[in-house]
Amino acid sequence: MTAVILGLLAALANTSQALVSKRLTLRYPARQLIGVLFVWNCLVVLPFAPFVPWHWSGGSIVLHVVSAALLVVTAVAIWDMFDRGAASSTTTASALSPVAAAVFAAILLPGTLGTADAIAAVVVTGGVLWALSGAFGEVGRWWVLWRVLAAATGHGMLAVVTRMQADMGVGVVETYVVRTALAAVVTLALFPPRDVPLSSTPVLVIRSLLITLSWVLLILGIQQGSPVVVQTLVATTPLFVLAVESWHSRTMPPARVLGAALLVVAGVAIILAG
Repeated sequence: MTAVILGLLAALANTSQALVSKRLTLRYPARQLIGVLFVWNCLVVLPFAPFVPWHWSGGSIVLHVVSAALLVVTAVAIWDMFDRGAASSTTTASALSPVAAAVFAAILLPGTLGTADAIAAVVVTGGVLWALSGAFGEVGRWWVLWRVLAAATGHGMLAVVTRMQADMGVGVVETYVVRTALAAVVTLALFPPRDVPLSSTPVLVIRSLLITLSWVLLILGIQQGSPVVVQTLVATTPLFVLAVESWHSRTMPPARVLGAALLVVAGVAIILAG
């Protein structure tokens, strides 16, 4: 039950950062934001680094590098979608990640995938596929497909890699600081923040605090339970984003996205029942 609570809390924090992220793309080039935000994400947790044990075995270093690479690919895909679509559409797209988490958990973490978890992941996936049509404006289907697959696979694999790191004794602080620092180096080199002014710092810090809270809760949840269960619970984020977007616009959300959100609820109900 602890993992379930942490997963839902991570979804709430993820909702807040998604709404802030969308606003940022209206003011600054989306990809140029990635590296700067990774720097702030790292700095938020870095003060805790001297007070926790660190692990530098060959296996843990490999997983650090893999997790950073996944984080970079996932971030690029998600920020591209924030740039073209609503926050609810982007978070709904990333809700495909439970299926990837289920597949990789079955391969890399035998015994952690239950029948109810797999069913819930499939239900959530069905809802996402239903919602995606037309969610990102006048861009090609291949544009959407590749980014959705990158976001889903990246998030799902990150959940499994995080559990593998936890099994090695790697803690929350080490996990988060190392992967965000490595991701920052790569994305700053790929997308220099030439058009992101220093005056944007306050809102960037707020966004980093929110996404860091979401990630820390996610990591803690994965350490306490199944990565598939936690990732599926984080996939409830679109429900909360839809509620906020609808309240601001005073309109009903698109039928496809609303239907997908309802299926996400069904997936969470399956997990709780299991």
